[in-house]
Amino acid sequence: MKKTIDIDNIFDMHCHILYGVDDGSKSLEQSLRMVDIAYEEGIRNIILTPHYNPRMWDFNIQVVNEHYMALKDAVAKKYPSMKLWGGCEIFYGSDTPEALKSGQIPGMAGGDYMLIEFMTSASYRTIKNAVIEFQQQGKIPILAHVERYESLFGDVDLVEELQDAGAYIQVNASSVIGDHGKHEQKFVKKLLKLGLVNFIGTDAHRDDKRAPHIAEAAAYIAKKYGEDYARELLVENPQKIVDNQYL
Repeated sequence: MKKTIDIDNIFDMHCHILYGVDDGSKSLEQSLRMVDIAYEEGIRNIILTPHYNPRMWDFNIQVVNEHYMALKDAVAKKYPSMKLWGGCEIFYGSDTPEALKSGQIPGMAGGDYMLIEFMTSASYRTIKNAVIEFQQQGKIPILAHVERYESLFGDVDLVEELQDAGAYIQVNASSVIGDHGKHEQKFVKKLLKLGLVNFIGTDAHRDDKRAPHIAEAAAYIAKKYGEDYARELLVENPQKIVDNQYL
């Protein structure tokens, strides 16, 4: 049974609902089914974050923009209160700094926030250096699903060091409720308890598996850590992305 929450205008700031550009949604119809689920979950704002990973997918900005506008128009007709913004999830590699300098990589909601992911085996030094590189170029780094990285797993001190260095921290809603095992959930709970999480995203890819579910995680956070913190993670902080303001 879906959990109910008393929080309006929830954001999903990490998802792959944009169709036909990566391993997420394969069609406009599937994207709309995903939006149906998101709406039922209480989501009213979505930042679309297709993968920026030239080694695996051709990030054609023209195609991305065309699909974005088609989806945005279709969603507006069905759900007038639902708002969509563009963005991407950057897979960090040796070519990322140059691509960033050349302006090839779009920011979240057209601003300075950048959502960054790494290989699960990435070293702490690699992640820390990436945070510094993005800041040096005037960008605001968000580390995607930090619970996945082996060098950080279980070490809240390292996550805090990255946050102190200027990184913002995102975890997946599915990790909050234990969909990926007790150990990962335990780590995420520690991060939440210490206030080291800044954003929650669904990281949704489909309407069947990895669907955009967030209500259960939101209800859990509100009950365990307080509704103010839940609202901060789900509404207030992602609104700062859209407004291009620091937290």
